[in-house]
Amino acid sequence: MSLQNGSFSLTRYQVLGRKKRLSVAELNQKLHGFQARPISLQTAAREIEYGWVLPDNPEMEDFPERQTAWDISDCLYEEGVLLRLRIERRAVPGQLLQEIAKQRWSEREPPQDGEEPQRVMKKQVLDEVKEELLTMSLPSISYVDAFWKDQEDRIFLFSQSKMAREAFEDLFGKTFGRPHKIGLFRLMPPLLGISADAWQNPADHDEYLQRIVHTLPVRSGRAIETEAPPF
Repeated sequence: MSLQNGSFSLTRYQVLGRKKRLSVAELNQKLHGFQARPISLQTAAREIEYGWVLPDNPEMEDFPERQTAWDISDCLYEEGVLLRLRIERRAVPGQLLQEIAKQRWSEREPPQDGEEPQRVMKKQVLDEVKEELLTMSLPSISYVDAFWKDQEDRIFLFSQSKMAREAFEDLFGKTFGRPHKIGLFRLMPPLLGISADAWQNPADHDEYLQRIVHTLPVRSGRAIETEAPPF
């Protein structure tokens, strides 16, 4: 869901493990490898693809040209980074897939000795047909925006869609999490009431927060180390 739609849902994340503020150069370190490619109508063979795109900026005079050559410096906004994710989805009708696969199977030569079991070969035919049909299907395009307040280690994803969350968490981890050993933790009640400062320095706060941090299923980064034992 885009910020410009007039209404939005919100998912909050806490970034864990950061030791220092990341520079623009560090944020750009892996960005290029995960930027979205130009939309292709026939070469894609996956049901879902996603990548970073330049966030909308009406004040940028050369915005159309900048979409093919941009970096994190173009995403800086007030006290954070505005991120935009483009998701392309392709779907193949199940009935069509089954019909074409049956036809292809019937056209095959009789099985020879030493070939794979029939069930394995049928699965191969089904996969081949699905890949072929995916290249013929038009993509459904959607955008998801997020604002990363990097000094507070908070991220606001403007969507509650499971698909959007999973795509964002995966892409954030590959682009920023793994290179800089930071992780994401989705904030849900009652954890929403914990201040950003308390998350940054759990050892200086309540013992229970130390225990929570120690047992978190941190996404996209390394485990957060504390001296507190798990529950």
